[in-house]
Amino acid sequence: MTSSSACNPVRVIGTLDPIFLEERAQLIVKAAAYMTPDCWRAERSLAQTKWFEYRFISPVEATVNFVETHQKIFRTKWSQAFETSAANVKRGVAVGGIWNNRQEFSAFWNSRVHADFLGVEYGIYCSTNMETALRRAKQKRLLRPGQMRSEDCIKAVKARWEEELAGNRWLSELPHYRSENFCELPDQIAHREHVAHTLRKRSNFAISLGVSMDTLRVLPTNKAEEIFGAEIVNGARERASGIEAPAPVERIPDERLAPSCFGLPVPVDVSSDRCRRCPLAPQCVKVSQSALDSSVTLYGSDNPHADHVRALTRERVQRFRDKRRRAQAGVVEEGADMEVAA
Repeated sequence: MTSSSACNPVRVIGTLDPIFLEERAQLIVKAAAYMTPDCWRAERSLAQTKWFEYRFISPVEATVNFVETHQKIFRTKWSQAFETSAANVKRGVAVGGIWNNRQEFSAFWNSRVHADFLGVEYGIYCSTNMETALRRAKQKRLLRPGQMRSEDCIKAVKARWEEELAGNRWLSELPHYRSENFCELPDQIAHREHVAHTLRKRSNFAISLGVSMDTLRVLPTNKAEEIFGAEIVNGARERASGIEAPAPVERIPDERLAPSCFGLPVPVDVSSDRCRRCPLAPQCVKVSQSALDSSVTLYGSDNPHADHVRALTRERVQRFRDKRRRAQAGVVEEGADMEVAA
């Protein structure tokens, strides 16, 4: 028996499609109005913890995905807990969506960040948070995104995710992780390590091992032999033979292999371990600088959110001073009237 994942050459990524790069940059620059450089830097760390399904979309696309998932689950939970007939008209997000409301954007962005920090799937994160809160006390409302970080909710989310990993969500079936698309990206390497680690926890270890090698092609045979030994690997492949049809060979376009941290509008630390190992790092440096320059040109700053906060502070201070001056002027005029009357 031969394995399609045993001797495939490492794929070489060429220059990414400029149309794709422009579309991704436009979305990132649009979001930059709400962000700080520290938020973008945090995304480089989150790229290493988020669930593997989200590692090849930008943080902005991931947040939009999170909003859509939250909206769907919000209506489902409302139907189950409160009123079925009204569920379809309930909104889990403010009118106009996240792009027309800074507070809403921040609330959903931060909740998505928390889900990525925990490394869980967004649907599991939202539904488990809502279910936990409903069990905690009788509530007339479901949790908003900014309310999903209480201690009992976090504990419940982690426990639920461990159950999912032991079940059907033990790996990602995205074609990005299959042998024909393997190009030594850090996230692809991390997924192989995740598969090997999770396999040890599965009750049907042998079949899962065989499926991961020959059916899903996410773990090469030589790597599996290094970890588990040739005898175990051969037995696993025999047991899994014929159980499922192999996943289709799908060589995806190069641009779809751009990781979530690619092209963010902050300087790239090429000395970091992740960037040193990433074959797309040279292109990322150029695209990130371009996105940063576009943000500065559009907003006049590399930190438009901080500028917005400072502007609001100045407005509040000015309103307070104007109000105080009017109050003082009113007192003086009243005193002057009393003096004339006397």
